[in-house]
Amino acid sequence: MAERTDLLRPPEAAFVSGIAVKAVDRAIDEHVLPEGFSVLDDGRRLTPGACVMIAFYYAAAATFTPGLRKHILTRFEERLRHVEFSQYSALSRQNWTLDEEYWSVDLAPFLARTACGYERLREAEAEVSRDAAVMRGAEVLRGTRVPVHDVAASVGAGEPIGRIRDAYPSLTDRQIELAVIYATAHPLRGRPRGTVLSAGIRPVERKRVPRKTAG
Repeated sequence: MAERTDLLRPPEAAFVSGIAVKAVDRAIDEHVLPEGFSVLDDGRRLTPGACVMIAFYYAAAATFTPGLRKHILTRFEERLRHVEFSQYSALSRQNWTLDEEYWSVDLAPFLARTACGYERLREAEAEVSRDAAVMRGAEVLRGTRVPVHDVAASVGAGEPIGRIRDAYPSLTDRQIELAVIYATAHPLRGRPRGTVLSAGIRPVERKRVPRKTAG
């Protein structure tokens, strides 16, 4: 397969497809995808069409057997092989329905879902920058010195958006949302670090005091 610039690594493909990263890896390991929809050189990578396939494959698990789901994917194989989400407007006008004697499948909702996920991912990536002179090269929200993974970690820890805004007054609610998307699709390697709370957000220490009893 010719080299493509829109290949996605498993965490990215998982976000775009709306499934877990483990499910993406399992789809590769169990050869759910036809040949050419995943690349193993330089780490695992998948095509946009593979995201549509994976989204359908797991969503239809309660309706179709694994063998039938794979058969359905092969019927759409050539159409999905060169799918580019930048061409979604034209793709959405096509008929993505497959009819057999006892069943019918419409792939259009899965194409729409993954195209939307891809657009959100690219928007989040455009909001993040990296410069060796800023925060020692950490990924920060563009135009700020705020590490994107710190913001996402605070959201993941359940911190209210208002408190996060207090800690990072320069951020908008949309930037916080995009930070979560980016961190989900681009997780830090190695052991996850704890939530980093900036000025204005401080952990509260709780001490247990033994209760006195009458004696």
